[in-house]
Amino acid sequence: MNDLLAAASLARSRAWAPYSGFAVGAALRAASGRVVAGCNVENVAYPLGQCAEATALGALVTAGEQRVVEVLVVAEGPPPCTPCGGCRQRLAEFAEPATPVHVAAPDGSVLLSTTLGELLPLAFRSGSHSVPGRAAAVEVVRARAPGFLPVIGLVLGSGLGSVVERVAPVADLDMRELPGFPLPAVEGHRGRLRLGELAGIPVACLQGRPHLYEGHPPAQLAQPLRLLRALGCSRVILASAVGSLRPDLGPGSLVLVADHLNFHGTNPLVGPNDERIGPRFPHLVDLYDPTLRAVLRRVAEARGTALAEGVLAGWLGPCFETPAEIRMLRLLGADLVGMSMVPEAIAARHCGLRVLGIGIVTNLAAGLAATPPGHAETLANAAAAAGRLAALLEAALPELARCS
Repeated sequence: MNDLLAAASLARSRAWAPYSGFAVGAALRAASGRVVAGCNVENVAYPLGQCAEATALGALVTAGEQRVVEVLVVAEGPPPCTPCGGCRQRLAEFAEPATPVHVAAPDGSVLLSTTLGELLPLAFRSGSHSVPGRAAAVEVVRARAPGFLPVIGLVLGSGLGSVVERVAPVADLDMRELPGFPLPAVEGHRGRLRLGELAGIPVACLQGRPHLYEGHPPAQLAQPLRLLRALGCSRVILASAVGSLRPDLGPGSLVLVADHLNFHGTNPLVGPNDERIGPRFPHLVDLYDPTLRAVLRRVAEARGTALAEGVLAGWLGPCFETPAEIRMLRLLGADLVGMSMVPEAIAARHCGLRVLGIGIVTNLAAGLAATPPGHAETLANAAAAAGRLAALLEAALPELARCS
């Protein structure tokens, strides 16, 4: 098996996985004894990427071979990264059910040895695309924080790291530890899950978020919200940096999101639906929960914290909008524009989470300010407002957790 392991490891070192960060190498032994290998090759036009096993099969056929007698896959674990359903079917074209299939970790340790026949019955199990990744992530989290049951989820974006620092930690996990999780890659998005307490309320706080403009498949953006729901959260607070379309809401303003306009051109629910997670056709009436909004308004008024309310236009990005686009959005009724919250809110509603959306104004939109907007301005102004947001959430969280 050492020759297979060496070939698969070398192939894995050459994997092209800029979007998932999950490199895989596969090696196949042909009936002649020849060993061929392949790596995964991702593509921003998901799902046009190529699995490592499929790449190796292409090399096998190109070499003039037609039979596979042994398979080895190298990828991060645990759990073992077995060939996906599609690759099992591909392998079945060239191998017998008794063909050995090994899965190894990058250090060479074998995590699983089985046969193709044992894997095949699971190849196209209902829900296999989305549920195992989420279930595996839940298992990782529960292993790190046994018995911890968060009530409220927090999703925090650009420049809002100081909010997380108010959460008394029970456990911190790097998002790379969570199977199936899309990883944020934008400055200001750390990529950490903190479990802990804020104002005595158990919370699960995602520091950093992925964006559609990074090339993630839309369905992947639902995974963080589904994890929060699976861990026990019943409601989620989405906080993100936004641009303002109203001169009276300048940088530093906190704004409750009452509704949205989706200009992303896609939706995280596109694709097969898993009824165990949510309905095929969820409605979005009162998506941004009126009761939770009323609680936060009441707490903000009692504290003397200015809190406006408005409609958010979801924009794909990554470029900022043109002045003409901003004029269009204002005519359509938008008060804010942002690149992250809308897909998250849709995914949250689908899996049964109540949603509270808060926009932190970091800039006036194009055409409304003397200078063009930029990401440095976004980070600086979000960080400046983060303290006020944290104090408001800390004061409101007990009531938000209690309200029916």
